[in-house]
Amino acid sequence: MFNPMYSEHADEYAAAIRDNSYNAFYERPSLLALLPELENKAVLDLGCGPGVYSEYLLSQGARVTAVDSSPEMVALVKQKLGRAVHCYEQDLALGLPQEADAAYDLAICPLAIHYLEDFTPLFRDVKRILKPGGLFVFSTHHPFVDYPFSPSGNYFLTEKIVDEWDTLGRPVQVGFYRRPLTAILQPLLEAGMTLVELSEGTPDPSLEQSDPESFRKLSTAPGFLFVKCRVL
Repeated sequence: MFNPMYSEHADEYAAAIRDNSYNAFYERPSLLALLPELENKAVLDLGCGPGVYSEYLLSQGARVTAVDSSPEMVALVKQKLGRAVHCYEQDLALGLPQEADAAYDLAICPLAIHYLEDFTPLFRDVKRILKPGGLFVFSTHHPFVDYPFSPSGNYFLTEKIVDEWDTLGRPVQVGFYRRPLTAILQPLLEAGMTLVELSEGTPDPSLEQSDPESFRKLSTAPGFLFVKCRVL
């Protein structure tokens, strides 16, 4: 699905998410809270964007491979992190055909799977490329937050949504898929992974000072869903 925010406006997006309320002070601390010890771990960063997570993973001693469907995002990661990270372009809707079996201890996928209509190829390959005991941690849109945008009014459908986001400080159209909770979790189980932890996120306490409105909203209602799975 083409989203100009991640291609035409890649540099602006990279700058915007580094310190903004929802990414830096809600999504990232909530996902990082689910990660294991990273020293000497082989980690796959799926939907890596401009490399904010890859940079963190490296700082914790991980060996990082990063993947994104946007060539502009891949270029930003290579520019910023160079040879420290193996980064390449891959449409996650097609799975991970370039990755070997049982090669990774951990795979993360921050705020990317809602751009996929079908999770099956990706989740099947995530299970395949993880070592026994390996973890898959991802974040995505909370289904209850997206439901009001349903064009049909049927919660149980998976539907394409085109919305305007102001991540860049002005409206930019973004397309994604909304789906029920069952349609997020069941493909994980069908792929052979076990659900370990489910979180609806917690904003960083410092957000109360920098953006009290967002802090109040995210402290009283969910924004994203955070999922941790294990391969047995």
